[in-house]
Amino acid sequence: MWTLTLDTATPYLSLGLFREGEGLGRVVRLGRRHEEALFGLLDELLGEVGARREEIGTLVLGEGPGSYTGLRIALAAGLGIALAQGARVYGVSSLLAACWPFLEEGGPPLTPLFTARNRLYYGATYAKREGRPQELMPPQKLQEALLPQEGLLLDPPPDPRGLYELRPFAREGVDPLYL
Repeated sequence: MWTLTLDTATPYLSLGLFREGEGLGRVVRLGRRHEEALFGLLDELLGEVGARREEIGTLVLGEGPGSYTGLRIALAAGLGIALAQGARVYGVSSLLAACWPFLEEGGPPLTPLFTARNRLYYGATYAKREGRPQELMPPQKLQEALLPQEGLLLDPPPDPRGLYELRPFAREGVDPLYL
């Protein structure tokens, strides 16, 4: 069975298909047009890996933080696919998925930031310890003056493989965090 990863919390559409550590991911900057490209890109990925929608057994969805509409696209599409396929659904912080490829075991913590309105940011701080993500600061709104001085990642897209690799640490179901 394949794992579908999907995140639309940011201006990027992050989508991937993985099985037993192998697979493909795509990240496309679409602004607010996720719904226009989502299923076409999914069909392309299915073709590239030689899979059918019926073979999707697990979904890992980005939970934000993000706009109501942005999150709703991934959640509605993902939950619809899961319902149709009888697949399990897991949720992962979009901030964690965005910084996961950059976290080094025992390395310095990183704070991914998503730009919000009114000169605010949504951010969280994470480290990687014993192969697991460690949340040092939970997702929250931050003013520019209160940002950490080191380890910042500004508006990184959630990583499709990161979502896949974080599934073992995710909870079943989704709990979106709206901006």
